[in-house]
Amino acid sequence: MDIREIFLGKSKKLLWERLNPSHVVDGATGQGFEKDEAYFVLRMKEMHLATTRKLWRRFYPMLHSFLEYNNTNTHAVAGPGQLKELGEANLDRVINLNYRLAGPTAYMGGDVSILVGLYSVPGEDAARALVDTVGVIANLSGLALGQAINIANAVKTGVENIVGLDEARLELGIRDSFFQNNPLQSGYYVGINAPRSEVDFDQLWLDKGRLIKGSDPVVGVPYKEYDYMVLEIERRTSRDDWPGLPGIAEFQQKFSAIMRDSLLSVQEKRERLKSIWTQFTQVLAESPHLIRPDREQIAESVSSDLKARLRAMESGNPFETRGWADGNVTAKLPTEFDFLDVPDYVDHSDATSVRSAKASLMGNPFAV
Repeated sequence: MDIREIFLGKSKKLLWERLNPSHVVDGATGQGFEKDEAYFVLRMKEMHLATTRKLWRRFYPMLHSFLEYNNTNTHAVAGPGQLKELGEANLDRVINLNYRLAGPTAYMGGDVSILVGLYSVPGEDAARALVDTVGVIANLSGLALGQAINIANAVKTGVENIVGLDEARLELGIRDSFFQNNPLQSGYYVGINAPRSEVDFDQLWLDKGRLIKGSDPVVGVPYKEYDYMVLEIERRTSRDDWPGLPGIAEFQQKFSAIMRDSLLSVQEKRERLKSIWTQFTQVLAESPHLIRPDREQIAESVSSDLKARLRAMESGNPFETRGWADGNVTAKLPTEFDFLDVPDYVDHSDATSVRSAKASLMGNPFAV
């Protein structure tokens, strides 16, 4: 034995690679991201520890992630820590799948950076402080820059509580950035706590969100040779949670108040809608949480829905079947406006419908 081997050790290049789309069963992959045309979502599809018991201690996987984009940092924690109130026994048996870490985020070009760590965490009392800490941080979701002080305090408290404990261990860490020479595209990325030479990557498949190994997915068996994590970059072209986005939610009350006011005539309601429409479209146009097609779709759908309600009031038919009621006689009265009830009025395959949507965002549909 060479005595130098006691003091020297060669580093290992652990595996981090995008899974070939042909090795993904029933999964849409390989789409690029155009500026202001799509959202991206970072999702933990699966994580696994090859060893969950060391002597008398049981360990379970926990994943920490940071996504940095457009001067905003988003932090998330995925793991069974939320179940600790029911007891810490057998947390290693919890299956962790399809957990959203960040997004949907409007892609506006520029670099997207991710930092992800897969930890093995003891589930006994000695690690309770760490579980509590990541639980607190997980609750601080949203605009992470605004939560920086709270996150720092939570981490500081957690570190003080676990001083001297070395059981929690980083098994695999990934730091990667997507930019011009490494473009962001949808797909599945696999990180394995082993050198590339020790993993037959061509034998790996993703089926129903689970990593399997075999000559094909039909005969494949669950992969469990090494610690690993599978991350997905998901591409979306719309988001249905827009009614609750910052700046937009307050217009729900403004529109609703106008439509409910029984002292106003239909023409007076139309005039008031006209007076605040420019403010609404300005918020849509400046929102960093929306892409262009959604800004246009929201403007067109909200204006069309409101105009349909005004027509129903003018006709004196509370169950007007056009527009907002959509033929359903049990629909809400036209005075009961709610963003959540607004359907999508835009047909993106119809050039006329698309032009109308652009006009609703750029102009004022209540001015005519």
